[in-house]
Amino acid sequence: MGPPGGSGGGIPHYAMGYQQGMLTVPNGGGPVPFLPSVQSVGLLFEDSSLRASQAGMYLVQYMVSFPVAARVSTTLCLHAGGESVPGSVCHVDKENPGQPFTAAGQALVRLTEGDEVHLHASRGFSIAGVSECDTLASITAFRLGA
Repeated sequence: MGPPGGSGGGIPHYAMGYQQGMLTVPNGGGPVPFLPSVQSVGLLFEDSSLRASQAGMYLVQYMVSFPVAARVSTTLCLHAGGESVPGSVCHVDKENPGQPFTAAGQALVRLTEGDEVHLHASRGFSIAGVSECDTLASITAFRLGA
């Protein structure tokens, strides 16, 4: 939180989600599923989407780790208000096993009260970690100000 009386004061807005062990996006693509790890009153997880309780500028970052054996072809992109967020696209074309691959992206997104943001995959896929404790994906969001 910022100093009292400034635009940074008030309720902190942050959230982090993750997916361990197994990560599946249905055929045809859709939102990447996340389990809430930590969240504030100001930014809440609802069905793998983050919902803002207050308008403002938010920093949203994601990471998806594709293990050595994975074969995946999809495009990852943050979606806010049903629209792709410019600058957050990451193309994943991992057709040959043998090397792990990490996809990551981030964007500054202006959200209004009640807006949702989520990570979207253009095609379905299913990947498994080497162990059930392996974190395959994470998403974090922070409100930067009005």
